[in-house]
Amino acid sequence: MSESENPQSVPSSPAPETPEEPTVEAAPEAAAEPTADAAADDAAQAPAEPTAEAAPEDATEAAPTTAAPASPAPKPAAPRPGPARPAGPSPAAMAAKKPRATLLPVAPPVTEYDPAAIAEAKTHGAVAEDGTVTVQDGTQVRVIGQSTEANADHDAVLEPYARGYLDLVAFLDLTETTLNAPEHTQNELNRLLENLRKNMKEPAVVGDIPALRVRANELRERAKEKIHALEAERAAARAEATRARTEFVESIEQLVATDPQQISWKKAGETMRQMVPAWKQMQSEGVSLDRPTEEALWKRLSAARSTFDRMRKQFFSQLDERHAEAAQIKERLIAQAESMQDSTDWGPTVRAYKDLMSRWREAPRGNRRKDDAQWKRFKAAQDTFFAARNADLHETEAEQKQNLAVKEELLTEAEAIDPSADLEAAKKALRSVQDRWEDAGKVPRADMRRIDARLRAVERAVKDAEQAEWRRTDPRTRARVEGASSQLHSAIASYEEALEKAQAGGDPKKIQEAQAALDARREWLAVIERSARDLG
Repeated sequence: MSESENPQSVPSSPAPETPEEPTVEAAPEAAAEPTADAAADDAAQAPAEPTAEAAPEDATEAAPTTAAPASPAPKPAAPRPGPARPAGPSPAAMAAKKPRATLLPVAPPVTEYDPAAIAEAKTHGAVAEDGTVTVQDGTQVRVIGQSTEANADHDAVLEPYARGYLDLVAFLDLTETTLNAPEHTQNELNRLLENLRKNMKEPAVVGDIPALRVRANELRERAKEKIHALEAERAAARAEATRARTEFVESIEQLVATDPQQISWKKAGETMRQMVPAWKQMQSEGVSLDRPTEEALWKRLSAARSTFDRMRKQFFSQLDERHAEAAQIKERLIAQAESMQDSTDWGPTVRAYKDLMSRWREAPRGNRRKDDAQWKRFKAAQDTFFAARNADLHETEAEQKQNLAVKEELLTEAEAIDPSADLEAAKKALRSVQDRWEDAGKVPRADMRRIDARLRAVERAVKDAEQAEWRRTDPRTRARVEGASSQLHSAIASYEEALEKAQAGGDPKKIQEAQAALDARREWLAVIERSARDLG
C-alpha cells in the first residue's frame, strides 16, 4: 500500500517514490530539497550565483560543528550508523558560507569518511565546463548544483556532494537501527516516514542514488508494516476493551434482571456504588473506544442503574408492608403463648405449644430486630410453662423410680411361679401379683417396656399350662382317642392276618408290603395309647 493510501500513517503532502524529470531551471530548488526547513530558508536567501572565492573554502568543510583533525583518524570501511548527521551543502549554501544542511533525524557528524567510499560516490557525478554539477540518477542525469569557480578542481567540487551522499547512507543506517528497535509509537514511525520522504526527494548529492532509493523503499515498507501491526494491535486492544466493557455492562444488567427476592441487596448496592468508579477506571487505564460505542454502553449502564434504584425502592416498600403484617401475626401468637404459661394441664398444653410453634414457623419473616424481640417474648412464655412442667416431671420421676423397685420385687415373685406343679395355685399367685402390680403405679418410661415384657412372659406360661390342662380333660378329645385306638386295633388284626397269608404263599413282595403296613399301624397305635395315658 502506498503512502497516499494510508492517511493515518503518512503525512498529507505526497512524496513521489522516484524523482520527476528535472529541468535546468529547477536545479536550485532540487538542491535545497533534502535539507531541513531552516536550511531551505537559508538556501533561498543565498545568491543564485555563488562567488568563486566561497566554493574552495566550503568545499573543504566536513561538518558544521566539528572540524577535521589535523591528523586523520583510521578510516572505517563503511559509514557508521548513528543518530542524525548533517547533509551535504548545496552550491548556493557554499557560496554563502553556510554549513551543510542537517538531515532528519540528525546523526552524529562524521569527521572523516573512507576516501574509497568518497571516491566511489564521485564516480556517479560530473562537473561541466560551465561549473554545472550533475549526478547519474538511474537512467537520467540530474542537475544538482553549480560551481562558480572557473577551472575548479572537479574532485574538490564533487567532494561536498559525495559527503552528502554518505550522510544519506548514514541516515538510512540510523533509520534501519531505529526500525530494529523492539517498540515504536505510530507517531515515531510517521515522523520516520516523513524524514525518509524529505531526505530522499531528489537529493542534491553524488553517489549511487538508485541503490539508495531501493534501500529507502525497503525501510519505508518496513515502517509501514510496523504501522499496520500497531494499527492491528490497537484494533485488537480496542476490540478487547469493547468486549470487557460490554461484559461489565452485561454483568450490571444481569444483576438488575435478577428476581428481587433473590438479590443480596447489600452486596448489590455495593456493586452499584462501585459501578461508576470502575467505569471511569476502565476509561482512564484502558484503550479509548469510539464515541458511539462508548455512549451506547454508558446509556445502558445509566438505564440499568435507574432500573436498579426503582426496583430497590419498590422492594423495600413491599418489604416494610410484609414486616408489619408479620409483626401483627406474631403478636397474636405471643398473646396465646403467654395466656397458657401458667397452665398445669401438662399434656394438652404441650400439644397447644407445639401447634403455636408450627404456626410461628409458618408466619412470614419480619424486621430482624423486631423478630428477635418478639421471639424472646414468645420463648419466655414457653420456657415458663416447660420449666414448671419439668419440675413436676422430676418429682414424678422420683416416685416412678420407687414404683419400679416395687415392680421388680413383684417380678421376682411372679417368675418363681411353676404352673406345671399346681396349676390352680399358680393361677392364684399370678392374680395376686397382677393386683399388686396395678397398685404399684407408673414406672419411668425407659423401664416400662422391659418390666412389662417379663410379666407377660409369666402370664403366657400360666395360660399355656391352663390350655394344656383343658385339652387333656376335654371329653371329646378322650372319645376321639379311644375311637382311633379301636380302629387301629382292628386294622392291626387285619394286617397280621394278611401277613400270615403272604408268608404261607411265599411271595416276598407281598410279605414285605404286609409287614410295612402292619408296622405303621402299630406305631400309630403307640402314639394314640400315649395320648390316652396323658388324658388319664
